[in-house]
Amino acid sequence: MNLTLKNTLIYSMLAWGLCLVPGEDLLCADDKQPADDSTVSSKSSITVNNCRIKLIDRVILGSDRPGVLEYVEPNEGELVKKGQVIAALKSDALQAAKATAKKKATNVIEIRYSQKARDTAYVELEINLDINKRVPNAVTKLDIKRLTLNAEKSDLQIEQAELEFEMNKLQLDEIDAQIEETKIIAPFDGIVTKKFRSTGEVVRHGDEVLELVSTKRVKVESYVNIDDTWKFQIGTPVEVQLDIPGVRLPIEDKSYPGKIIFVDVEVEPIHGKSIRVWAEVENLDDDLKAGYMATMKIMTDKPESKVAQKSDAK
Repeated sequence: MNLTLKNTLIYSMLAWGLCLVPGEDLLCADDKQPADDSTVSSKSSITVNNCRIKLIDRVILGSDRPGVLEYVEPNEGELVKKGQVIAALKSDALQAAKATAKKKATNVIEIRYSQKARDTAYVELEINLDINKRVPNAVTKLDIKRLTLNAEKSDLQIEQAELEFEMNKLQLDEIDAQIEETKIIAPFDGIVTKKFRSTGEVVRHGDEVLELVSTKRVKVESYVNIDDTWKFQIGTPVEVQLDIPGVRLPIEDKSYPGKIIFVDVEVEPIHGKSIRVWAEVENLDDDLKAGYMATMKIMTDKPESKVAQKSDAK
């Protein structure tokens, strides 16, 4: 009876001790969990969840000077080409000033007249000097000095005429630049997403006229654990897949290549021990919409990725 009770107690203590071991191991494992579970790291890649897609080429185009809009060509949703004039202010006064400046910039009459006057002044001086050679003091020294001064003055008049000619050309260039300021030109191929002003409206300097967006490339942005930032650098290739919450679309199975473009220089305190990064991804089929969520796999095993080695010294 006593032996049976003793054996029962021994078995109970052993079973209780075995139950404690996995509990301690589980506690240690919980303590070692990373601060940010949105990043999963392996030897060949880093998978970053909860990435957001944003536009790179998105600008609001405005007027460089006050005036009245002569036209605003595209409507919302229309495509425009890089270098296309999509809006312009009225420039009648500038066009008239340009016509006047163009006449002055091509007028060489003053230069030609100054050259003729110089030739005449030097001929007159030479004649009087020749007279004095044949008849000493026939022409006074004062008259000779006056004639010499007139000849030298004619040289300066040519320089003055040439300077005014160059100034007229610069004035024409200035008016051309002012006319260019009346135009609103598309800086890249894109689509007009907003139209703030219409033909005939008065605008001030800096007033918004159009919003232009290009979807040909997008950035995929998220936060990466500090430990993982040692495994890649700018230029490291990535693969992006859409991960839209609440729906399942066929394009979510498609992979989009890109590369890391930006790694922040400081830690984001609100995101714990993580750093903001984003990759540029080509969007030729317009599948990647701004605001979509995605998963980004940073390919640290690719040869293009020159991985920085983290120091073990603490």
